[in-house]
Amino acid sequence: MHLFGRLSEKSSKRSIASTISIISAADQTSESSAYEYYQTQARFPAKDSNPDDGINRKVFVRQDIDEWSSKKSNKKEVDLFILALDNFQKLDPKERLSYFQVAGIQGQPFVRWDDPSADPMKNGYCFHSHVIFPIWHRPYVLLFEQGLYDIMVKEVIPQFPEAHQASWREQAESWRLPFWDWARNGRVPDLAKYPTITVPRPQGGSVQINNPLFQFRMPTDQPMRSEGVGTENTWEKDAEQEEYKNFGNAIGTSRWPDEEDRKPTSEGWRHGVVNNRKVADAFNAHEGYNDKNHGPAAEMVYRLLTVPMYYTTFASTNPTSKDQNVDEDLNIEYIHNNIHGWTGAAGHMGNVPVASFDPLFFLHHCNIDRLFAIWQALNPDKWMDNIPADNATIRDSFGKEHIVNGNTPLQPFRRDAEGNYWTPEGIRFTPNLGYSYPELPRWETKYHQQDGTLNQVLFKESITTIINRLYGVSRDLALDPKAPTPGGVEAIDGGLKIPDFAFSVRFLKYALGGRPFWVKLYLAQEEGIQTPLTDLIAEVYNFSQKPDLDGSSVYGNCTKGQKSRVKSTAYIPITPVLYKLIRGGRKLKSLTRDEVLAYIQKRAYWRNEKELPRYEVEKLELEIIGSSNDTKHFTNPATQPAFENFKKEPTITGGADGALDPELKQPKPRRPRANLPLHGSLNSNRLSKQTVSFSSESSSVDPVKPDDGIDMTRISIIDAKNDIIFHISIRRGQGQIISTLSSADHVRRNESTWPVDSTMKMERQF
Repeated sequence: MHLFGRLSEKSSKRSIASTISIISAADQTSESSAYEYYQTQARFPAKDSNPDDGINRKVFVRQDIDEWSSKKSNKKEVDLFILALDNFQKLDPKERLSYFQVAGIQGQPFVRWDDPSADPMKNGYCFHSHVIFPIWHRPYVLLFEQGLYDIMVKEVIPQFPEAHQASWREQAESWRLPFWDWARNGRVPDLAKYPTITVPRPQGGSVQINNPLFQFRMPTDQPMRSEGVGTENTWEKDAEQEEYKNFGNAIGTSRWPDEEDRKPTSEGWRHGVVNNRKVADAFNAHEGYNDKNHGPAAEMVYRLLTVPMYYTTFASTNPTSKDQNVDEDLNIEYIHNNIHGWTGAAGHMGNVPVASFDPLFFLHHCNIDRLFAIWQALNPDKWMDNIPADNATIRDSFGKEHIVNGNTPLQPFRRDAEGNYWTPEGIRFTPNLGYSYPELPRWETKYHQQDGTLNQVLFKESITTIINRLYGVSRDLALDPKAPTPGGVEAIDGGLKIPDFAFSVRFLKYALGGRPFWVKLYLAQEEGIQTPLTDLIAEVYNFSQKPDLDGSSVYGNCTKGQKSRVKSTAYIPITPVLYKLIRGGRKLKSLTRDEVLAYIQKRAYWRNEKELPRYEVEKLELEIIGSSNDTKHFTNPATQPAFENFKKEPTITGGADGALDPELKQPKPRRPRANLPLHGSLNSNRLSKQTVSFSSESSSVDPVKPDDGIDMTRISIIDAKNDIIFHISIRRGQGQIISTLSSADHVRRNESTWPVDSTMKMERQF
């Protein structure tokens, strides 16, 4: 019997820590049966943690993974983490506390976890677009952390010489799961960069092993389909390229695989391809950075933690009302969604049902939990009040409706020997769970008043100082003493008042059937000229999935959202971009409202990731709403910024056309009537008389290497006698694309239809 296997009454019972209890489960099986629930519980320090201090009690701290792993004093903790994670991932996927099963709680394979009920799953466990979103993930991350700790003390440490075990055990007790602060470091953490990593041998010396943070690989060396992931209806169809991607074929996880490696039958997709460089490219493809290594999410996080809002606004992309103001489009979930997209829209992290199999998932969600905890510390009295009507209930895994409040059961996470679930109220404050974060040392005496209670003013000032230092991109730009102050900025007592600008993005989440997609925002560098490669200023990722898979609804709350036409919202501040344009001499001279709005009006445009034609974009009911507010930044870092007077700017509001300026709007093309494949042909008799366009596959646009020669793509029209009457040749070589157009004499230049019985072909030559 493995340490984390499911135990029976007849099993020889090993001591497996206080987190496992045997209880009667008559309400779920039978009165005579017994089932061992896994209890997700707090771990407290043996010393200096007084329960009477409540949420101010001393606890160990989850740390930034790059800072933590770079300190020599933490080497044993880092080694324990890697060794435990390696063991975790090697557990049999059928075991309840295997990496595979714990990761599967988020989505696939859609089976009950830690639940003996014979009832089939009617809904998945995870919640998105719902006020439950941040609080549900808190016990999930805690479960992952606790599973690793149990492996450390029961599997890893006993392999070391007995004389050394006490020191290793001390390190395990203080260890807490690290977080990945992607808002400061828009790249993969150092520990996750490389496919192998060096760890100590228990008997001495060191050894290289496969890095468990680089990739998860099935311990059975069988495709994930063998355990129920990636069955038939979870195949994802790319509407433009007509290719299929099946996560069931994968043995290992992928991050940004190359185009060839995305094909489900390729060896790359099967074994998993990790391109961490492309993760960094995705994070750093935007305008608006400064010299503090801020990632693209830094200013989003800054606004999230400083703009006043209620919990129901903070928690979810779901609008709180049909006529909400633009500042209410700001929330933690859309930021979370973008991280999934930037980390691997073309791999596991970018797809809801399988995202949690990527080892970065839990480091990412640890940071989401950290931001949630910081927001709670700044807003201790704001909680689950004024919940929107469409968030008032949730369906559990049995299909039962529950009222959403502080006592809603957070399945499948158990908190006690009776098998009761954790609730939002029970898991509201992290110190009660045995951990905290670097910004929140509530136990330090410098924050306490004479009677021992927490001085909320001092505590909030300390947190504000850290937020301003870590994430205040717009603040740094506004208060930079070395840079001239642009027009429109006004000096006030202790700081500056600046006009601040943003875009709100709203769209139907399930407009494309639940398929994930990007909405990308651009600001033309030159008026009237669109160059997406250099114009990108922001993007919003719809982290979504099909509500119905395998012929049944496994995401009941998603099905409800689809039927109610739920929208997703996001808030994109662009003031840092405007500062950069002013200082770069990009024809924007000031931050005055009129000049900025006129500038944006002429240059702003947006596209869907695939640049869908208008008739497809219109399904999204996409709204891009410009807004402004008055912002005050103060030289004292302990003073919170003030964001006031939010209002829509009708002059820069646009819809699905793709741009504010009519000259930049996307044309509304006719629907393509035919497709011309590579090395294929298309006879004119198959085309409708109304057809005026066709779509064709193109060759790769990757640069041609010097030893590859020159490749050529030819599109030809051939008459009934098989004579070429018209063709276009496209050649690539020496960094150039050259096209040649020619036709037979008898083809009139102004002819807009094909000759009868003519055929169109496309070929590629090397």
